[in-house]
Amino acid sequence: MIVRGRILGAGVVAPFEVRKNESGLQVRVELPDGPFEHSIDCPCLEPLELLGLILPALEEELGEVKGVFVEDIESEKPGPIQRLKKLFKAI
Repeated sequence: MIVRGRILGAGVVAPFEVRKNESGLQVRVELPDGPFEHSIDCPCLEPLELLGLILPALEEELGEVKGVFVEDIESEKPGPIQRLKKLFKAI
């Protein structure tokens, strides 16, 4: 799953992307001073939950966060290779 959107800060708009797969989550936020990237190895959170957890750290760069806007959600459907890998893991 891929979630894309924007974080509206005090005078700054920062695009973000959060990717979730079987192995974990990766978040990337385009800040004015350069990208912020973070990942976790546990897929136990939803993408917006992870983003919400790191928002306080991003407030130093963005100022007060006024809102988080989701623009696009892509659901990655497993292809034939991913289905075979999942099948063999179950065996």
